[in-house]
Amino acid sequence: MNGESLRHDVACATAQQILEVFGGLLREEEQRDAFAEIYVRVKAGLECYETRSERVLARMRPGKN
Repeated sequence: MNGESLRHDVACATAQQILEVFGGLLREEEQRDAFAEIYVRVKAGLECYETRSERVLARMRPGKN
């Protein structure tokens, strides 16, 4: 559960930072929609990164020969 909370926190903070840069170009309702879309994509990217890093670490562990 801790990993899920961390992914949520990072995705939320990243979405907020991106909207600080581009939010002025959007209406308020568009900002809410953009935040939700950015959040989903960042969280998916973090999950993908985590999966790939776990695979790399698994390959680096010595086998039981």
